[in-house]
Amino acid sequence: MKLCIVGIGGAGGKVTQEFLGNEDLDFPLLTSITGAEYVSPGMIQGIWLEADKNDAKNLQSFFGDKNDGCYPCFYIPHDAVPDGCEVHRLVREKYGYDVKKQGFVRDAQYLKAIFEIFDTDEKIQETVARTLNKEMVESKGVIPAANGSSSSQAPNPIFDSAWNAIRGFTTLSKEGECDGILFIVSFGGGTGTGFINPIINHIRNEGKAEYPVFALGILTELGEYADKSQFAKAGRRTLAAISALYDLLTKGSGANGVIIIDNEILMKRFGNDFPSANRFIHKIMLPVVAPRDYPDEIKPGQAIALQFSKGVSRPPIFVPLYASLPRSRGTEEALVREALSEEGKLFACTPEKADFAMVFCRGYIDDEKIKTALSNATGIPFENIWPARKMGEGDNEILILLRNPYGGDPKAYLKEDTLEYRFCKAISLALQQIKQSPEDLFYEGKEMEKGAKNGKSDQVRLTDDCKKALKTFFFGSDGSCESSGFVFELNEARKRLRDGEKPFFIHPLRIFQKDAPVPKEEKKSTGRISDEDIARIVDARINEKLVELGLIEELMMG
Repeated sequence: MKLCIVGIGGAGGKVTQEFLGNEDLDFPLLTSITGAEYVSPGMIQGIWLEADKNDAKNLQSFFGDKNDGCYPCFYIPHDAVPDGCEVHRLVREKYGYDVKKQGFVRDAQYLKAIFEIFDTDEKIQETVARTLNKEMVESKGVIPAANGSSSSQAPNPIFDSAWNAIRGFTTLSKEGECDGILFIVSFGGGTGTGFINPIINHIRNEGKAEYPVFALGILTELGEYADKSQFAKAGRRTLAAISALYDLLTKGSGANGVIIIDNEILMKRFGNDFPSANRFIHKIMLPVVAPRDYPDEIKPGQAIALQFSKGVSRPPIFVPLYASLPRSRGTEEALVREALSEEGKLFACTPEKADFAMVFCRGYIDDEKIKTALSNATGIPFENIWPARKMGEGDNEILILLRNPYGGDPKAYLKEDTLEYRFCKAISLALQQIKQSPEDLFYEGKEMEKGAKNGKSDQVRLTDDCKKALKTFFFGSDGSCESSGFVFELNEARKRLRDGEKPFFIHPLRIFQKDAPVPKEEKKSTGRISDEDIARIVDARINEKLVELGLIEELMMG
Protein backbone atom coordinates (compact mmCIF):
# COMPACT_ATOMS: atom_id res chain seq x y z
CA MET A 1 0.00 0.00 0.00
CA LYS A 2 1.34 3.38 -1.00
CA LEU A 3 -0.53 6.24 0.65
CA CYS A 4 -0.82 9.85 -0.47
CA ILE A 5 -0.34 11.93 2.68
CA VAL A 6 -2.75 14.89 2.73
CA GLY A 7 -2.25 17.30 5.60
CA ILE A 8 -5.14 19.69 6.26
CA GLY A 9 -4.70 22.90 8.23
CA GLY A 10 -1.77 24.08 10.31
CA ALA A 11 -1.22 20.97 12.44
CA GLY A 12 -1.86 18.64 9.51
CA GLY A 13 0.76 20.45 7.46
CA LYS A 14 3.40 20.24 10.18
CA VAL A 15 2.94 16.49 10.60
CA THR A 16 2.84 15.96 6.82
CA GLN A 17 6.19 17.74 6.57
CA GLU A 18 7.73 14.92 8.63
CA PHE A 19 6.52 12.35 6.08
CA LEU A 20 7.80 14.29 3.07
CA GLY A 21 11.28 15.30 4.24
CA ASN A 22 13.85 15.18 1.42
CA GLU A 23 16.30 12.25 1.51
CA ASP A 24 18.25 13.52 -1.49
CA LEU A 25 19.44 16.98 -0.44
CA ASP A 26 18.24 18.91 2.57
CA PHE A 27 19.01 22.36 1.17
CA PRO A 28 16.52 23.72 -1.39
CA LEU A 29 19.06 26.10 -2.94
CA LEU A 30 21.66 23.36 -3.40
CA THR A 31 19.01 21.03 -4.74
CA SER A 32 18.03 23.69 -7.30
CA ILE A 33 21.64 24.31 -8.34
CA THR A 34 22.52 20.64 -8.77
CA GLY A 35 19.19 19.65 -10.28
CA ALA A 36 18.80 16.94 -7.67
CA GLU A 37 15.56 15.01 -7.50
CA TYR A 38 13.29 15.46 -4.50
CA VAL A 39 13.00 12.05 -2.83
CA SER A 40 11.09 11.57 0.42
CA PRO A 41 11.72 8.55 2.67
CA GLY A 42 10.07 5.55 1.04
CA MET A 43 9.11 7.67 -1.99
CA ILE A 44 6.10 8.92 -0.02
CA GLN A 45 4.08 11.60 -1.80
CA GLY A 46 1.65 14.16 -0.48
CA ILE A 47 0.24 17.67 -0.36
CA TRP A 48 -0.84 20.26 2.20
CA LEU A 49 -4.31 21.83 1.95
CA GLU A 50 -4.47 25.18 3.72
CA ALA A 51 -6.85 28.12 3.86
CA ASP A 52 -4.62 30.89 5.14
CA LYS A 53 -2.32 32.29 2.45
CA ASN A 54 -0.21 34.20 4.93
CA ASP A 55 0.54 31.06 6.93
CA ALA A 56 1.29 29.13 3.76
CA LYS A 57 3.47 31.72 2.04
CA ASN A 58 5.18 33.58 4.86
CA LEU A 59 5.24 31.47 8.02
CA GLN A 60 6.83 28.32 6.62
CA SER A 61 9.38 27.47 3.94
CA PHE A 62 8.99 23.73 3.44
CA PHE A 63 5.98 23.71 1.08
CA GLY A 64 5.90 25.70 -2.15
CA ASP A 65 2.88 26.95 -4.07
CA LYS A 66 1.37 24.19 -6.23
CA ASN A 67 0.29 26.80 -8.76
CA ASP A 68 3.99 27.64 -9.24
CA GLY A 69 4.84 24.01 -9.97
CA CYS A 70 6.58 23.43 -6.62
CA TYR A 71 6.90 20.15 -4.74
CA PRO A 72 6.29 19.44 -1.92
CA CYS A 73 3.45 21.89 -2.23
CA PHE A 74 0.55 23.59 -0.53
CA TYR A 75 -2.76 24.36 -2.17
CA ILE A 76 -5.43 26.92 -1.23
CA PRO A 77 -8.81 25.47 -2.36
CA HIS A 78 -10.65 28.73 -1.64
CA ASP A 79 -8.68 30.39 -4.44
CA ALA A 80 -10.87 28.48 -6.90
CA VAL A 81 -13.55 31.09 -6.22
CA PRO A 82 -12.42 34.50 -7.54
CA ASP A 83 -12.92 37.29 -5.04
CA GLY A 84 -16.16 39.15 -5.73
CA CYS A 85 -17.35 36.80 -8.49
CA GLU A 86 -21.04 35.97 -8.90
CA VAL A 87 -20.79 32.74 -6.90
CA HIS A 88 -18.93 34.49 -4.08
CA ARG A 89 -21.51 37.26 -3.95
CA LEU A 90 -24.56 35.02 -4.26
CA VAL A 91 -23.59 32.69 -1.41
CA ARG A 92 -22.87 35.63 0.86
CA GLU A 93 -26.10 37.45 0.02
CA LYS A 94 -28.32 34.38 0.32
CA TYR A 95 -26.69 32.72 3.35
CA GLY A 96 -24.18 35.12 4.91
CA TYR A 97 -21.22 32.78 4.47
CA ASP A 98 -18.02 33.94 2.82
CA VAL A 99 -16.66 31.07 0.69
CA LYS A 100 -13.29 32.81 0.54
CA LYS A 101 -12.75 32.32 4.27
CA GLN A 102 -11.76 29.17 6.11
CA GLY A 103 -14.56 29.69 8.56
CA PHE A 104 -14.86 31.15 12.00
CA VAL A 105 -12.18 29.97 14.41
CA ARG A 106 -12.60 26.32 15.42
CA ASP A 107 -15.98 25.80 13.76
CA ALA A 108 -16.49 22.53 11.90
CA GLN A 109 -19.97 23.65 10.85
CA TYR A 110 -18.72 26.53 8.69
CA LEU A 111 -17.24 24.43 5.89
CA LYS A 112 -19.87 21.74 6.41
CA ALA A 113 -22.50 24.39 5.65
CA ILE A 114 -20.65 25.64 2.58
CA PHE A 115 -20.33 22.10 1.25
CA GLU A 116 -24.05 21.48 1.73
CA ILE A 117 -25.00 24.82 0.16
CA PHE A 118 -23.30 23.80 -3.08
CA ASP A 119 -24.82 20.34 -2.70
CA THR A 120 -28.45 21.48 -2.30
CA ASP A 121 -29.02 24.95 -3.76
CA GLU A 122 -30.02 24.64 -7.43
CA LYS A 123 -29.61 28.34 -8.16
CA ILE A 124 -26.04 28.31 -6.86
CA GLN A 125 -25.36 25.09 -8.76
CA GLU A 126 -26.58 26.75 -11.95
CA THR A 127 -24.45 29.81 -11.25
CA VAL A 128 -21.35 27.69 -10.68
CA ALA A 129 -21.96 25.73 -13.88
CA ARG A 130 -22.51 28.93 -15.85
CA THR A 131 -19.57 30.94 -14.49
CA LEU A 132 -16.91 28.22 -14.39
CA ASN A 133 -15.67 28.90 -17.90
CA LYS A 134 -12.70 27.26 -19.57
CA GLU A 135 -10.29 29.92 -18.36
CA MET A 136 -11.24 29.33 -14.72
CA VAL A 137 -11.02 25.57 -15.11
CA GLU A 138 -7.51 25.79 -16.49
CA SER A 139 -6.22 28.42 -14.08
CA LYS A 140 -7.75 27.07 -10.88
CA GLY A 141 -7.78 23.34 -11.52
CA VAL A 142 -11.53 22.93 -11.15
CA ILE A 143 -13.15 19.90 -12.78
CA PRO A 144 -16.92 20.40 -13.00
CA ALA A 145 -19.08 17.39 -13.73
CA ALA A 146 -19.81 18.56 -17.25
CA ASN A 147 -16.11 18.79 -18.15
CA GLY A 148 -14.69 15.31 -18.22
CA SER A 149 -15.69 13.95 -14.82
CA SER A 150 -17.86 10.87 -14.44
CA SER A 151 -19.48 12.42 -11.40
CA SER A 152 -23.14 13.29 -11.36
CA GLN A 153 -22.77 15.65 -8.41
CA ALA A 154 -23.13 19.37 -8.85
CA PRO A 155 -19.89 21.28 -9.48
CA ASN A 156 -18.36 22.72 -6.33
CA PRO A 157 -15.38 24.98 -7.01
CA ILE A 158 -13.75 24.63 -3.57
CA PHE A 159 -13.92 20.88 -3.17
CA ASP A 160 -13.59 20.11 -6.88
CA SER A 161 -10.28 21.96 -6.90
CA ALA A 162 -9.10 20.36 -3.64
CA TRP A 163 -9.78 16.87 -4.96
CA ASN A 164 -8.14 17.73 -8.28
CA ALA A 165 -5.01 18.83 -6.41
CA ILE A 166 -4.89 15.43 -4.70
CA ARG A 167 -6.03 13.26 -7.59
CA GLY A 168 -2.78 13.49 -9.56
CA PHE A 169 -0.89 11.60 -6.85
CA THR A 170 -3.36 8.69 -6.87
CA THR A 171 -3.92 5.66 -9.09
CA LEU A 172 -7.22 7.28 -10.09
CA SER A 173 -5.16 9.44 -12.44
CA LYS A 174 -2.89 8.28 -15.26
CA GLU A 175 0.29 9.48 -13.57
CA GLY A 176 -0.35 8.69 -9.90
CA GLU A 177 1.09 5.82 -7.88
CA CYS A 178 -0.71 6.10 -4.52
CA ASP A 179 -3.40 3.48 -4.00
CA GLY A 180 -4.87 5.16 -0.93
CA ILE A 181 -5.08 8.48 0.93
CA LEU A 182 -4.20 9.26 4.53
CA PHE A 183 -5.64 12.58 5.70
CA ILE A 184 -3.88 14.11 8.71
CA VAL A 185 -5.78 16.68 10.78
CA SER A 186 -6.12 18.15 14.23
CA PHE A 187 -9.55 17.45 15.70
CA GLY A 188 -10.10 20.84 17.27
CA GLY A 189 -8.15 22.89 14.77
CA GLY A 190 -9.71 25.35 12.36
CA THR A 191 -9.13 24.38 8.73
CA GLY A 192 -8.53 20.68 9.41
CA THR A 193 -11.62 20.20 11.53
CA GLY A 194 -13.85 21.94 9.00
CA PHE A 195 -12.35 20.55 5.80
CA ILE A 196 -11.91 16.83 6.54
CA ASN A 197 -15.54 15.73 6.15
CA PRO A 198 -16.47 17.82 3.09
CA ILE A 199 -13.44 16.64 1.11
CA ILE A 200 -14.05 12.95 1.97
CA ASN A 201 -17.75 13.39 1.13
CA HIS A 202 -16.75 14.96 -2.16
CA ILE A 203 -14.46 12.05 -3.08
CA ARG A 204 -17.20 9.53 -2.30
CA ASN A 205 -19.87 11.53 -4.15
CA GLU A 206 -17.69 11.42 -7.26
CA GLY A 207 -18.25 7.67 -7.33
CA LYS A 208 -14.98 6.70 -5.67
CA ALA A 209 -16.68 4.48 -3.07
CA GLU A 210 -14.01 1.76 -3.23
CA TYR A 211 -10.92 3.97 -3.15
CA PRO A 212 -9.13 3.58 0.23
CA VAL A 213 -9.43 6.70 2.40
CA PHE A 214 -8.16 6.87 5.99
CA ALA A 215 -8.07 9.71 8.52
CA LEU A 216 -5.45 10.25 11.22
CA GLY A 217 -6.58 12.84 13.74
CA ILE A 218 -5.18 14.30 16.95
CA LEU A 219 -8.01 14.95 19.42
CA THR A 220 -7.59 18.29 21.17
CA GLU A 221 -6.83 18.28 24.90
CA LEU A 222 -9.50 19.16 27.44
CA GLY A 223 -7.58 21.80 29.36
CA GLU A 224 -6.60 25.36 28.52
CA TYR A 225 -2.92 24.57 28.02
CA ALA A 226 -3.36 24.51 24.24
CA ASP A 227 -0.82 25.94 21.86
CA LYS A 228 -1.43 29.68 22.16
CA SER A 229 -1.55 30.06 18.38
CA GLN A 230 -4.86 28.18 18.37
CA PHE A 231 -6.72 31.27 19.63
CA ALA A 232 -9.47 29.13 21.16
CA LYS A 233 -10.38 27.80 24.58
CA ALA A 234 -11.12 24.19 25.37
CA GLY A 235 -14.91 24.43 24.90
CA ARG A 236 -14.74 25.75 21.36
CA ARG A 237 -11.93 23.40 20.35
CA THR A 238 -13.76 20.40 21.77
CA LEU A 239 -17.07 21.30 20.12
CA ALA A 240 -15.25 21.57 16.79
CA ALA A 241 -13.54 18.21 17.40
CA ILE A 242 -16.73 16.39 18.36
CA SER A 243 -18.57 17.93 15.39
CA ALA A 244 -15.91 16.68 12.97
CA LEU A 245 -15.75 13.22 14.55
CA TYR A 246 -19.54 12.94 14.58
CA ASP A 247 -19.68 13.52 10.84
CA LEU A 248 -16.78 11.16 10.15
CA LEU A 249 -18.17 8.30 12.23
CA THR A 250 -21.78 8.46 10.99
CA LYS A 251 -21.13 8.46 7.24
CA GLY A 252 -21.50 4.90 5.99
CA SER A 253 -19.66 5.78 2.78
CA GLY A 254 -17.00 7.91 4.44
CA ALA A 255 -13.50 7.02 5.61
CA ASN A 256 -12.50 3.36 5.84
CA GLY A 257 -11.20 4.06 9.32
CA VAL A 258 -10.43 6.91 11.72
CA ILE A 259 -7.15 6.57 13.61
CA ILE A 260 -7.31 8.78 16.68
CA ILE A 261 -4.48 10.04 18.90
CA ASP A 262 -5.10 11.89 22.16
CA ASN A 263 -3.22 15.18 22.45
CA GLU A 264 -3.50 14.83 26.25
CA ILE A 265 -1.10 11.88 25.98
CA LEU A 266 1.24 13.69 23.58
CA MET A 267 1.39 16.72 25.89
CA LYS A 268 2.22 14.57 28.91
CA ARG A 269 5.07 13.07 26.94
CA PHE A 270 6.38 16.11 25.06
CA GLY A 271 4.93 19.16 26.85
CA ASN A 272 4.86 22.08 24.43
CA ASP A 273 7.61 20.60 22.26
CA PHE A 274 5.35 20.29 19.23
CA PRO A 275 8.10 19.43 16.69
CA SER A 276 9.05 16.39 18.79
CA ALA A 277 5.40 15.34 18.99
CA ASN A 278 5.08 15.67 15.20
CA ARG A 279 8.19 13.55 14.66
CA PHE A 280 6.78 10.93 17.02
CA ILE A 281 3.51 10.73 15.06
CA HIS A 282 5.55 10.17 11.92
CA LYS A 283 7.61 7.49 13.68
CA ILE A 284 4.63 5.44 14.86
CA MET A 285 3.10 5.50 11.36
CA LEU A 286 6.24 4.26 9.59
CA PRO A 287 5.18 0.60 9.90
CA VAL A 288 2.16 1.61 7.79
CA VAL A 289 3.69 3.94 5.21
CA ALA A 290 7.29 2.73 4.93
CA PRO A 291 8.28 0.75 1.81
CA ARG A 292 9.89 -2.72 1.61
CA ASP A 293 7.07 -5.13 2.30
CA TYR A 294 8.03 -8.69 3.15
CA PRO A 295 8.47 -10.80 0.00
CA ASP A 296 5.12 -12.09 -1.24
CA GLU A 297 3.31 -9.92 1.36
CA ILE A 298 2.61 -6.79 -0.68
CA LYS A 299 -0.90 -5.78 0.39
CA PRO A 300 -2.70 -3.32 -1.91
CA GLY A 301 -4.48 -0.37 -0.35
CA GLN A 302 -7.91 -1.69 -1.28
CA ALA A 303 -7.25 -5.01 0.49
CA ILE A 304 -6.20 -3.18 3.65
CA ALA A 305 -9.20 -0.84 3.41
CA LEU A 306 -11.56 -3.81 3.18
CA GLN A 307 -10.03 -5.26 6.33
CA PHE A 308 -10.33 -1.92 8.14
CA SER A 309 -14.08 -1.72 7.54
CA LYS A 310 -14.90 -5.42 7.34
CA GLY A 311 -18.14 -6.29 9.12
CA VAL A 312 -19.07 -2.73 10.14
CA SER A 313 -21.56 -0.36 8.52
CA ARG A 314 -19.98 2.89 9.75
CA PRO A 315 -16.39 4.14 9.77
CA PRO A 316 -14.72 2.55 12.82
CA ILE A 317 -12.42 4.14 15.38
CA PHE A 318 -8.90 2.72 15.51
CA VAL A 319 -6.78 3.29 18.61
CA PRO A 320 -3.02 3.09 17.93
CA LEU A 321 -0.63 1.26 20.27
CA TYR A 322 3.08 1.44 19.43
CA ALA A 323 6.27 -0.22 20.64
CA SER A 324 9.87 -0.27 19.47
CA LEU A 325 12.52 -2.60 20.95
CA PRO A 326 16.07 -3.59 20.03
CA ARG A 327 16.14 -6.79 18.03
CA SER A 328 17.93 -8.57 20.85
CA ARG A 329 14.89 -7.98 23.08
CA GLY A 330 12.23 -7.41 20.45
CA THR A 331 10.51 -10.75 20.54
CA GLU A 332 6.90 -10.88 19.39
CA GLU A 333 5.59 -11.36 22.95
CA ALA A 334 7.71 -8.48 24.27
CA LEU A 335 6.58 -6.14 21.48
CA VAL A 336 2.90 -6.89 22.09
CA ARG A 337 3.32 -6.51 25.85
CA GLU A 338 5.12 -3.18 25.45
CA ALA A 339 2.51 -1.85 23.00
CA LEU A 340 -0.34 -2.79 25.36
CA SER A 341 1.29 -1.00 28.29
CA GLU A 342 0.32 2.53 29.32
CA GLU A 343 3.42 3.80 27.54
CA GLY A 344 2.30 2.20 24.31
CA LYS A 345 -1.30 3.44 24.20
CA LEU A 346 -1.90 6.66 22.30
CA PHE A 347 -5.57 6.87 23.27
CA ALA A 348 -7.29 5.49 26.36
CA CYS A 349 -9.16 2.27 25.66
CA THR A 350 -9.92 -1.27 26.81
CA PRO A 351 -7.99 -3.54 24.41
CA GLU A 352 -10.07 -6.59 25.34
CA LYS A 353 -13.18 -4.87 23.94
CA ALA A 354 -11.74 -4.50 20.43
CA ASP A 355 -13.49 -6.54 17.76
CA PHE A 356 -10.58 -6.54 15.30
CA ALA A 357 -6.90 -5.59 15.15
CA MET A 358 -4.67 -4.46 12.31
CA VAL A 359 -1.00 -5.04 13.16
CA PHE A 360 1.76 -3.34 11.16
CA CYS A 361 5.30 -4.55 11.90
CA ARG A 362 8.82 -3.62 10.85
CA GLY A 363 11.80 -5.90 11.40
CA TYR A 364 12.34 -9.63 11.63
CA ILE A 365 8.97 -10.65 13.04
CA ASP A 366 6.89 -13.81 12.77
CA ASP A 367 3.28 -12.96 11.95
CA GLU A 368 1.86 -16.14 13.52
CA LYS A 369 3.64 -15.40 16.81
CA ILE A 370 2.30 -11.83 16.72
CA LYS A 371 -1.26 -13.08 16.27
CA THR A 372 -0.86 -15.63 19.08
CA ALA A 373 0.67 -13.10 21.49
CA LEU A 374 -2.00 -10.46 20.84
CA SER A 375 -4.86 -12.95 21.00
CA ASN A 376 -3.57 -14.39 24.28
CA ALA A 377 -3.12 -10.91 25.79
CA THR A 378 -6.49 -9.45 24.76
CA GLY A 379 -8.84 -12.29 23.90
CA ILE A 380 -9.33 -10.96 20.37
CA PRO A 381 -10.05 -14.03 18.20
CA PHE A 382 -7.02 -15.28 16.30
CA GLU A 383 -8.84 -14.89 12.98
CA ASN A 384 -9.66 -11.23 13.77
CA ILE A 385 -6.01 -10.20 13.86
CA TRP A 386 -4.58 -9.14 10.51
CA PRO A 387 -0.80 -8.54 10.38
CA ALA A 388 1.24 -6.81 7.68
CA ARG A 389 5.04 -6.93 7.81
CA LYS A 390 7.79 -4.75 6.37
CA MET A 391 11.55 -5.01 6.42
CA GLY A 392 13.14 -2.82 9.10
CA GLU A 393 16.43 -0.98 9.33
CA GLY A 394 17.03 -0.92 13.08
CA ASP A 395 14.81 -1.83 16.00
CA ASN A 396 11.81 -4.09 15.71
CA GLU A 397 8.61 -2.03 15.66
CA ILE A 398 4.92 -2.76 16.01
CA LEU A 399 1.85 -0.57 15.50
CA ILE A 400 -1.36 -2.19 16.70
CA LEU A 401 -4.58 -0.56 15.54
CA LEU A 402 -7.43 -1.75 17.77
CA ARG A 403 -10.86 -1.37 16.18
CA ASN A 404 -13.61 0.06 18.41
CA PRO A 405 -11.98 -0.98 21.71
CA TYR A 406 -14.88 -0.04 23.99
CA GLY A 407 -18.41 -1.08 24.98
CA GLY A 408 -19.98 -3.85 27.03
CA ASP A 409 -19.28 -2.28 30.43
CA PRO A 410 -21.89 0.18 31.84
CA LYS A 411 -19.34 1.45 34.37
CA ALA A 412 -16.47 2.02 31.95
CA TYR A 413 -17.23 5.73 31.58
CA LEU A 414 -16.27 6.18 35.24
CA LYS A 415 -12.73 4.87 34.65
CA GLU A 416 -10.15 7.35 33.39
CA ASP A 417 -8.24 4.84 31.25
CA THR A 418 -11.18 4.08 28.95
CA LEU A 419 -12.36 5.43 25.63
CA GLU A 420 -15.84 5.83 27.14
CA TYR A 421 -14.51 8.19 29.83
CA ARG A 422 -12.55 10.30 27.33
CA PHE A 423 -15.44 10.70 24.90
CA CYS A 424 -18.01 11.33 27.64
CA LYS A 425 -15.82 14.15 28.93
CA ALA A 426 -15.41 15.60 25.45
CA ILE A 427 -19.13 15.37 24.64
CA SER A 428 -20.02 16.99 27.97
CA LEU A 429 -17.63 19.86 27.30
CA ALA A 430 -19.07 20.32 23.80
CA LEU A 431 -22.64 20.39 25.17
CA GLN A 432 -21.57 22.87 27.84
CA GLN A 433 -20.07 25.13 25.14
CA ILE A 434 -23.36 25.08 23.19
CA LYS A 435 -25.37 25.87 26.32
CA GLN A 436 -23.14 28.65 27.60
CA SER A 437 -22.34 30.34 24.28
CA PRO A 438 -25.22 29.72 21.86
CA GLU A 439 -24.45 33.01 20.11
CA ASP A 440 -21.17 31.52 18.91
CA LEU A 441 -23.12 29.02 16.82
CA PHE A 442 -24.42 31.88 14.68
CA TYR A 443 -21.32 34.12 14.80
CA GLU A 444 -23.30 36.97 16.35
CA GLY A 445 -20.99 39.98 16.51
CA LYS A 446 -17.96 37.78 15.91
CA GLU A 447 -15.14 38.70 13.56
CA MET A 448 -13.76 36.29 11.03
CA GLU A 449 -10.37 34.83 11.85
CA LYS A 450 -7.70 37.36 10.91
CA GLY A 451 -10.48 39.27 9.18
CA ALA A 452 -9.66 42.84 10.12
CA LYS A 453 -8.65 44.88 7.08
CA ASN A 454 -7.62 48.51 7.19
CA GLY A 455 -8.97 48.75 10.70
CA LYS A 456 -12.41 47.48 9.69
CA SER A 457 -13.72 44.24 11.16
CA ASP A 458 -14.93 41.54 8.78
CA GLN A 459 -17.99 40.09 10.51
CA VAL A 460 -20.14 37.09 9.70
CA ARG A 461 -23.81 38.07 9.36
CA LEU A 462 -25.88 35.02 8.59
CA THR A 463 -29.25 35.49 6.92
CA ASP A 464 -32.47 34.61 8.75
CA ASP A 465 -33.02 31.49 6.63
CA CYS A 466 -29.50 30.32 7.36
CA LYS A 467 -29.91 30.91 11.10
CA LYS A 468 -33.15 28.95 11.02
CA ALA A 469 -31.38 26.00 9.37
CA LEU A 470 -28.60 26.10 11.96
CA LYS A 471 -31.10 26.28 14.85
CA THR A 472 -32.86 23.21 13.48
CA PHE A 473 -29.52 21.44 13.06
CA PHE A 474 -28.42 22.11 16.63
CA PHE A 475 -31.71 22.10 18.57
CA GLY A 476 -34.17 20.08 16.47
CA SER A 477 -37.23 21.02 14.46
CA ASP A 478 -39.15 22.27 17.52
CA GLY A 479 -36.11 23.80 19.25
CA SER A 480 -36.50 21.62 22.35
CA CYS A 481 -33.53 19.25 21.80
CA GLU A 482 -35.82 16.48 23.05
CA SER A 483 -36.26 14.41 19.91
CA SER A 484 -33.88 15.65 17.20
CA GLY A 485 -30.94 17.90 16.47
CA PHE A 486 -27.23 17.77 17.25
CA VAL A 487 -27.68 18.44 20.97
CA PHE A 488 -30.17 15.57 21.21
CA GLU A 489 -27.85 13.22 19.33
CA LEU A 490 -24.88 14.12 21.55
CA ASN A 491 -26.93 13.44 24.68
CA GLU A 492 -28.02 10.10 23.19
CA ALA A 493 -24.42 9.26 22.28
CA ARG A 494 -23.26 9.98 25.82
CA LYS A 495 -26.05 7.76 27.14
CA ARG A 496 -24.96 4.93 24.83
CA LEU A 497 -21.39 5.26 26.07
CA ARG A 498 -22.58 5.15 29.68
CA ASP A 499 -24.72 2.10 28.91
CA GLY A 500 -21.78 0.29 27.34
CA GLU A 501 -23.21 0.34 23.80
CA LYS A 502 -21.40 0.72 20.50
CA PRO A 503 -21.33 2.49 18.16
CA PHE A 504 -22.26 5.69 19.97
CA PHE A 505 -22.57 8.15 17.04
CA ILE A 506 -25.33 6.79 14.79
CA HIS A 507 -27.46 9.23 12.78
CA PRO A 508 -25.84 11.50 10.16
CA LEU A 509 -27.08 15.11 10.28
CA ARG A 510 -27.27 17.88 7.71
CA ILE A 511 -27.64 21.64 8.06
CA PHE A 512 -29.26 22.13 4.65
CA GLN A 513 -31.56 19.33 3.54
CA LYS A 514 -31.69 17.78 0.11
CA ASP A 515 -35.13 17.68 -1.50
CA ALA A 516 -36.24 14.17 -2.43
CA PRO A 517 -36.26 13.62 -6.21
CA VAL A 518 -39.74 13.89 -7.69
CA PRO A 519 -40.66 11.98 -10.87
CA LYS A 520 -41.62 14.33 -13.71
CA GLU A 521 -45.11 12.91 -14.14
CA GLU A 522 -45.93 13.70 -10.51
CA LYS A 523 -44.56 17.24 -10.31
CA LYS A 524 -47.44 19.08 -11.99
CA SER A 525 -50.26 17.55 -10.00
CA THR A 526 -48.83 17.47 -6.47
CA GLY A 527 -45.46 19.16 -6.47
CA ARG A 528 -44.25 16.50 -4.00
CA ILE A 529 -45.12 12.84 -3.48
CA SER A 530 -45.13 10.65 -0.41
CA ASP A 531 -42.65 7.90 0.43
CA GLU A 532 -45.41 5.34 -0.21
CA ASP A 533 -46.00 6.72 -3.70
CA ILE A 534 -42.26 6.62 -4.44
CA ALA A 535 -42.14 2.97 -3.32
CA ARG A 536 -45.17 2.15 -5.50
CA ILE A 537 -43.60 3.77 -8.56
CA VAL A 538 -40.27 2.01 -8.01
CA ASP A 539 -42.00 -1.37 -7.59
CA ALA A 540 -43.99 -0.79 -10.78
CA ARG A 541 -40.83 0.07 -12.72
CA ILE A 542 -39.08 -3.05 -11.41
CA ASN A 543 -42.03 -5.22 -12.46
CA GLU A 544 -42.03 -3.66 -15.92
CA LYS A 545 -38.34 -4.45 -16.30
CA LEU A 546 -38.83 -8.04 -15.16
CA VAL A 547 -41.61 -8.51 -17.74
CA GLU A 548 -39.34 -7.11 -20.45
CA LEU A 549 -36.61 -9.58 -19.46
CA GLY A 550 -39.08 -12.47 -19.32
CA LEU A 551 -38.32 -13.11 -15.66
CA ILE A 552 -41.63 -12.28 -14.01
CA GLU A 553 -43.25 -15.53 -15.13
CA GLU A 554 -40.32 -17.55 -13.80
CA LEU A 555 -40.56 -15.81 -10.41
CA MET A 556 -44.31 -16.39 -10.20
CA MET A 557 -43.96 -20.08 -11.16
CA GLY A 558 -41.22 -20.50 -8.58
